[in-house]
Amino acid sequence: MKVSMIMSAYNCEPFLKKALDSIIKQSFEDFELIIFDDASTDSTKKIIQNFAAKDARFITVYNDINKGLTVNLNKAISLAKGEYIARMDADDIALPTRIEKQVTFLDDHQKIDLVGSAAFDINEYGEEIQLRKSPEWHDDIIALLPKANPMTHSTVMFRKKSFATIGYYNEAYRTTQDYEMWFRAAGNGLKFHNLQEILLKYRMDNNYHKRKSLKYRLYDCKLRLQGFKHINLPFYKYYYALIPIILGLLPHKLYDSIKKLDPRVNEIH
Repeated sequence: MKVSMIMSAYNCEPFLKKALDSIIKQSFEDFELIIFDDASTDSTKKIIQNFAAKDARFITVYNDINKGLTVNLNKAISLAKGEYIARMDADDIALPTRIEKQVTFLDDHQKIDLVGSAAFDINEYGEEIQLRKSPEWHDDIIALLPKANPMTHSTVMFRKKSFATIGYYNEAYRTTQDYEMWFRAAGNGLKFHNLQEILLKYRMDNNYHKRKSLKYRLYDCKLRLQGFKHINLPFYKYYYALIPIILGLLPHKLYDSIKKLDPRVNEIH
């Protein structure tokens, strides 16, 4: 088995069919999809069952209680038979050559441990809002890491063996578990790359107010401070940890203007 895709779904009924359809239609076929239904209360479980009944590559797990994304991802990795682990969220859409392009890249670049890609941000209607593109090369990715998450989680594929050295996701983090793992991976010398080709449509959520909450901002700040230790960031640069606090204090209109300066986000031309 070359690739294990891992997904956790919770009440994703409106978008799940399109996400799973996009996986089935991949040009690369040597993969399995390990998908968790995290005790959904809508039709998510039924949708998964219908797809699994038609495709033997679906490995399904149905939780009796909601365990959260991080726990499910680690459990999925423990079940994975693939050499490479590919992440995808249950509301995103993979373009047809997504797996093929990333497998080819990792096969051809043995020193790279994790590869992401560019993506279109889409809204709840599937309309393309903006282009999400992060730095391509490892050194530039690491330079951005203290300031902002340089890898779009749902686009990444990584070597299972490489990330076993750091124990995969830290289950102390129920959210932003990817950002935390990148810090540990970078600190342990793992190498990153971002393909500049668009290989995914990334569904934007409506959690603006949640992300603006003081609790969320302090959580983000704490994560960064811990992460800075892993990459031996010079102490004088620790002010980067204040970025989420400052953004959280900005008025809505000013916040939107500042976010347009985000180097990862570009207008669609």
